[in-house]
Amino acid sequence: MHIHLMKQFVASALVITLGFAIAPTAGAADLGTKSLASVLTAKSSFDTDGQNFDILTAAVLAVLTAKPASPVKALTDGTIALTAFIPTDSAFQSLVSQLTNKPAVGEEATFKAVAGLGIDTVEAVLLYHVVVGAPILSSAALKADGATLNTALTGKSFSVGVVGTTITLTDVDPVSPNPVVNLSQIDINQGNNQVAHGINAVLIPVALLKPLGTKSLAAILTAKNSFDRNSKNFDILTAAVLAVLKAKPNSAVKVLTQGDVALTAFIPNDSAFKSLVHALTKKGVPTEKGAFEAVAGLGIDTVEAILLYHVVPGAAILSETALKANGASLTTALAGKVIKVSVKGTKIDLGDYSMLRNPKVLLSGVDINRGNKQVAHAIDFVLLPNA
Repeated sequence: MHIHLMKQFVASALVITLGFAIAPTAGAADLGTKSLASVLTAKSSFDTDGQNFDILTAAVLAVLTAKPASPVKALTDGTIALTAFIPTDSAFQSLVSQLTNKPAVGEEATFKAVAGLGIDTVEAVLLYHVVVGAPILSSAALKADGATLNTALTGKSFSVGVVGTTITLTDVDPVSPNPVVNLSQIDINQGNNQVAHGINAVLIPVALLKPLGTKSLAAILTAKNSFDRNSKNFDILTAAVLAVLKAKPNSAVKVLTQGDVALTAFIPNDSAFKSLVHALTKKGVPTEKGAFEAVAGLGIDTVEAILLYHVVPGAAILSETALKANGASLTTALAGKVIKVSVKGTKIDLGDYSMLRNPKVLLSGVDINRGNKQVAHAIDFVLLPNA
């Protein structure tokens, strides 16, 4: 959904009543009056650090410039007790990426996209992140499982779920990811009437995002699956998938044909399979057909296991998330087997169980089938679940 369409959609979907009254909190004389606005504006220039709050700060300033009497001004008045759940820059970038179905862009461009929704919409979204009343510290939030918090946006609330030390906030939009409180960013401005907690996604007060499509990865792959001289595509992978499903129609590999099942697949290109066969046989592989025959010669059960090891069930991992996943361990569709992720700059390495090469994600082949529940990223070698 493009920005100009979003603006029209949100304008029609939001019914905003901003006439709530905020008064200084009584009985809070022991707390300081440093406002959250003063904390945020202490550093508010756009940069490349996705974990701070530059876009949020710019949004607050934009609202107050356009509407000086907006209830958002409560964030500038440290005598007013409140708790704000504040999205990081990365959270706003992810939201714009979802709205536009394009990879995340820089902070300034992200802010412009957010501002393009219209000042009333931005105001409403900001107010939806504010809970007026005695500040909720992290110690209380960790005991708030099942709570519903009324926000400064009239008639709108979000719920709290706690599992262990993971605090999840559930908003109105059924498609957007539910924000999780960043435990490294809790109790910001503690000791004052106004406290904030960083969150990793934006709370949305309406059903805004378009549901993800259900086009399967199999549909993408089989659209073109004849062996050729182009080592950058996925003919060998496709042939392997079809061979497994022909021999074992009920194989778990069939999930790749079920577009309503969310997953991420790291898919080796034809060059990757040729490199694997060369590493195993110490012989050159001149054709894709020859490489496939060598792979098939490993046995259908082995091929099935290798394919399943490239599949990560669950919500699709887009490239912008993968680039922040250094140190992550991804549980695969092959029982008991994980993939280790290492990120340095824009280089994403995947660690498997073999002593051969660790595959790299090819940045020229990320987010294949983006906008659907199943997404793939091309890799330059084959992940192996055994030594």
